[in-house]
Amino acid sequence: MSAGGRTRSPSGGERAAGVDPEQVRKVAGGVRDPEVRTPIAALGLLDEVEVDGGRVTVRFHLTSPLCPAQFAGRIGQDIRRRVGRLPGVESVEVVLQDHFMADALHRLINEGDRSAVTRGLLR
Repeated sequence: MSAGGRTRSPSGGERAAGVDPEQVRKVAGGVRDPEVRTPIAALGLLDEVEVDGGRVTVRFHLTSPLCPAQFAGRIGQDIRRRVGRLPGVESVEVVLQDHFMADALHRLINEGDRSAVTRGLLR
């Protein structure tokens, strides 16, 4: 895992019953970058995992703020899908930080907004 990555709970450090933040980090960090085929944790791209009850937020970044949107979207969707399968997880929000298309990708990853695809931004 990234040395700078953090796991925290907004309630002051106690983790939520049933959702293991370290398991979330392991699963999210195991998502592979489709271009270099290396887990994002090994690349130091997994920034933070936050667990609040059954709600999980995962923050990550990419090697460049100009990384192709198709790779960014795929990584974010993989994180969301894999973390969502963990026991006790009720909802997952994945936040891509420091990307030129962060807002559109956030909608694609978390809300399934396919308008970015139809505009030709993500193929």
